[in-house]
Amino acid sequence: MSVKHYHRDYRLNKIFKFRIELEGSDPQIWREFLVPSDTTFYRLHHIVQIVMGWENYHLYEFTMDSYRIGQQLEDDGFNGPTEIIDSKRIKIGDVLKTKGQKLDYLYNFGDYWQHSFTLEMIIEDLTIPFPICCAGDLNCPPEDVGSLPGFYDFLKIMAKPKHPEHKELKEWVNSKLASFNGKYDPERFYLERINWTLLNLDIYIKDWEE
Repeated sequence: MSVKHYHRDYRLNKIFKFRIELEGSDPQIWREFLVPSDTTFYRLHHIVQIVMGWENYHLYEFTMDSYRIGQQLEDDGFNGPTEIIDSKRIKIGDVLKTKGQKLDYLYNFGDYWQHSFTLEMIIEDLTIPFPICCAGDLNCPPEDVGSLPGFYDFLKIMAKPKHPEHKELKEWVNSKLASFNGKYDPERFYLERINWTLLNLDIYIKDWEE
């Protein structure tokens, strides 16, 4: 009886552990999460949208040193030395090599939600079935609240039930993605909901693209 020999590739991916912070938030709104190093910046954008709690319908851009990575818009008329690189064509491991490297992520060029990434850890010879959010603190601002000043004005109004705008804003925010079971709680972030969506990342991206 002959014995068949199968070749198995035991090489595993590197895993990046990131910390992302919403710049200017006080107290800090932050998340920590794990992603494979061969993740494209396009997928990283969707991962950030999920872990932070944004609704993913505005433009975005990653920047680090001379890199500008994001959505290439047709006929933008710009072909300079820092032309935007298509986020679908470059992987995070092509740019990030060393623990402690930093990266900026801008979402919504109107409200200007600036985030800072730190590569906290590079884990060798590990694989994970899907991106994983490990920890975080505080809820995401509701989409289109009007930048950080608008967000903190909103929180002040929500803390005053007799404020003339309270009822209208409460109805508005309870329909937003950052709410849970029809209620917005600025003190909570929903780890289980985040990881359930990350588990179904491919479906999330497909739905978004359609």
